[in-house]
Amino acid sequence: MIRVENSADKAEIYISGDIIDDDEGAIMAWWDEGDAYQWPSDIKKQLDEVKGKDLTIYINSSGGSVPAGVAIANMIKRHDGHTTAVVDGWCCSIATQIFFAADDRQIPKNAYLMIHKPATGIVGNADDLEKAITFLNTIQDGMETVYNDAANDDVTPETIHDMVNNETWLTGEQAKQYFQVTVLDSTQTVAKAGKSGNMKNIPDAIIAAWKKQNAADDAEQKAKRQRLQKDLSNKITIAVAKAKGVLAE
Repeated sequence: MIRVENSADKAEIYISGDIIDDDEGAIMAWWDEGDAYQWPSDIKKQLDEVKGKDLTIYINSSGGSVPAGVAIANMIKRHDGHTTAVVDGWCCSIATQIFFAADDRQIPKNAYLMIHKPATGIVGNADDLEKAITFLNTIQDGMETVYNDAANDDVTPETIHDMVNNETWLTGEQAKQYFQVTVLDSTQTVAKAGKSGNMKNIPDAIIAAWKKQNAADDAEQKAKRQRLQKDLSNKITIAVAKAKGVLAE
């Protein structure tokens, strides 16, 4: 979900859920499921509405597509007003590239950053697998460049590399030890679950909040699916009736 709130000279954007590519975004929008996702073309439309304004980006995302996340990060980087990124619950994987694209970065004490190695799925022969490994290593190099640029002066590239390799979770206070961030007082945070298949070391506190939120989300999604199915069934019934001449056009 991306929500924009405007004032005369400031704007706020809320980015929640999985980061997906534009083609997937078009499908999700068609199915009225766009609230749980964000994709580059949709975010560009929102950013175009707030050109020249100081922008605060609130992030609560598990990550997702690397090219989509990088595209969004570069859009934030190009924004012609001052940008501040704030972690609402957690900011994981490629979503961290969006976070570090902002001029200023803020994270509450009880929110989380997570950085890890990029992953992909592939089917092919040995040559294909070797190419995939080279590709993933190149992607990781690019991600680490961003982390190194945002790191504190005493944090070495080797440290960043080890953190990425080992999938590192950081609270707000821990993030300050490594990166140029401002730590905010704790507020209640809830991680937007999204896809987490590539996460290995999720903190217990996040898992507990995640399960609670997922239960509420599942009930909401079930109700939405039932409404969509009922609406589709009604449309089919009407179309059949018109075809049989039972119902006038």
